[in-house]
Amino acid sequence: MAIITAKSVSENVIIVGNLERQRTVNSFLGNLEKVSEFAGYTSYQGEYNNKKVTTVFHGIGIPSISLITDDLISLGARRIIRFGSCNAIREEIEPGSVVIPQGYSYNFGGTFRQYLNDEYSYSLIPDYDLMLNTVNELESLGIKTFKGRVFTSDALFTHSREFIEKMAKDNHMALELEGAGLYLIAGLKNVKALSVHLAYGNLLNNKKMDASEISEKEKLIAKGILNVLTR
Repeated sequence: MAIITAKSVSENVIIVGNLERQRTVNSFLGNLEKVSEFAGYTSYQGEYNNKKVTTVFHGIGIPSISLITDDLISLGARRIIRFGSCNAIREEIEPGSVVIPQGYSYNFGGTFRQYLNDEYSYSLIPDYDLMLNTVNELESLGIKTFKGRVFTSDALFTHSREFIEKMAKDNHMALELEGAGLYLIAGLKNVKALSVHLAYGNLLNNKKMDASEISEKEKLIAKGILNVLTR
């Protein structure tokens, strides 16, 4: 099932699960045009540093991001960075920091069962060079960055205090809703991928960013991601 109706996309793609965040990324692009819209999934193409970049809204949840990632790869995407958010579950990760998953934990079943047929578990890891370049770029912009294990949840409202503390005890840095799907499909299709999560809040100490802080930090992160993809 094709969600993206464009005939092709650029090799460099930024995917987001928030339409306002897509507008933020798009604000840095020249010659911007909408290339696809279907069932709320919007895709734009523009230029940054004289290179083409596509931005795509991937929706919410693993099935949604998996469909979009598969579509993008079939249309020509070769480097995909997901610019998302998360909630931190380590005391040292302050809201406003960036969390970059070196690997995702995930629930068995669902999308993973249908792709892997219960034959084995699949290591969900990013492209190393893409990760290293992004970490260096964001830190050069003054953004505190943490790398490690992140849990992709299927059910946001099941995150009880007990669950959060269990995930933290098992050495996860943060919780989010889609990233494992990106790393799965990109890995199976041999395409470079990375997730960049802005920590909106910390679930252990209940600290949160306000809307203006989020807006300013997302502009800075968007610039950093674009620099990496077009260098």
